[in-house]
Amino acid sequence: MRIYLFFLLFAAAVWGCGDTPKKVELKDLVFKCTISEPQEGEKLLVTINEREQAFDVPANGIVEIKVPRIAPQYSGITYGRKYYPLYLAGGEPVIMEFSGNATNWKRTFSGNCKEINEYLSSAIAPLESSSFLRDEEELKKESEKVLARNIKNLEGKSLPEDFVKTEKERLRYYVYGSWNTYRMNHRWMAGDENFEPSEVYYATMRELAKENTNLVGLKAYRRFVQKAVEIMAGKGVSDMTPDKLLEREVKYIIDNYKDSTLLSDLIHHYIFDYVSDHGAGEKEELVTYYKQYVKDKKLLEDFDQVCATWSRLKPGDPSPEFNFADAKGDFVSLESLRGKFVYIDLWASWCGPCRREIPYLKALEKKFEGKPITFVSISCDNDAEAWRKAMKEENVSGIQLHMNGDLAFAKAYVVSGIPRFILLDKEGRIVDAHMTMPSDPNTEKTLQSFLEMK
Repeated sequence: MRIYLFFLLFAAAVWGCGDTPKKVELKDLVFKCTISEPQEGEKLLVTINEREQAFDVPANGIVEIKVPRIAPQYSGITYGRKYYPLYLAGGEPVIMEFSGNATNWKRTFSGNCKEINEYLSSAIAPLESSSFLRDEEELKKESEKVLARNIKNLEGKSLPEDFVKTEKERLRYYVYGSWNTYRMNHRWMAGDENFEPSEVYYATMRELAKENTNLVGLKAYRRFVQKAVEIMAGKGVSDMTPDKLLEREVKYIIDNYKDSTLLSDLIHHYIFDYVSDHGAGEKEELVTYYKQYVKDKKLLEDFDQVCATWSRLKPGDPSPEFNFADAKGDFVSLESLRGKFVYIDLWASWCGPCRREIPYLKALEKKFEGKPITFVSISCDNDAEAWRKAMKEENVSGIQLHMNGDLAFAKAYVVSGIPRFILLDKEGRIVDAHMTMPSDPNTEKTLQSFLEMK
């Protein structure tokens, strides 16, 4: 058995559903998880105080985690690459047993929170995706029906009153949580590319996302608000650049939310994500807003590090180097490509958006054939055979390289998601560290303009 002790403190208040936040008694947590058939090298991931922690699993499969003074909280556990809901509270030990195997884990609970965890492990009805073919009025009616069924199921259990009160609110945001995809899904399902939601939709999103200090501690509420901000800020406009959209999002946040915890969560979500992908550049106001509203020391350190990394990725700065093997095992370095512009595509076989860009990338390669520009695709696949299979299926061209687990180049460019495109000049200097995709008409125009200039 391996015991883990964390000296982490959680907020002394758990936000309930009444008129004022309800104070709860903080108690020491003991969580004991037994895995009947441990998988070699597989870690147990448990969310504690909203931060995912990784734990080694010993040969006997018994992991014991101790955390001093926590509030009762929704959590989650991942093992065998599968995620399961979990509820943790201090006092009597929370005991969970995994039996079966990686494809069919069975979970049993005992001790503290037994009934709650059994309830969370049971079927909770989602809003079916087929509902998005309906108009907004019908969608709302269906959403309320699903919510009512879930609440009836909840009330049929013998669960603590405080949990039931909070769970009713969580269920509401669980059911309505997928509304952020309504516009996109309705367009696809109805075959109407010009569909725009009515005011009924926006009024519902606005009402659910309004500031409610009693729900700030509920993750489902905060995540809903995050999505709603993007929708409300982008209402009535299209084809905005990421920086213009961010300006509207930040303004919406500051105009509509005053709670310090919620402000911190939203500002971090939007500005950190943007700066991670694009850097702060000359947008000093982003740094000012972030440091004004976000006070968590670790988040501030991470933000400063991201800003510092991007400060070395400005146009004209030397690009970080790479030296990766192609399908034949021959290594190709960035240095060996001097004398031509280099358009880099970071992708993976399992990435749908990456593969959708490949036909456009091949068209660009054909368009600029014979020009002083090299197209380089670098795979992030862990599985080299999956990479080779994808290359064959897509009938790719250009230079195809494989990272083979070497993430230094991706980390140097602060790659947080793929596909990611980078443009370098003939001397290996950065033209654009976050270049537009091949499918974007501006990509061809940009490449053509640089070739004509140089």
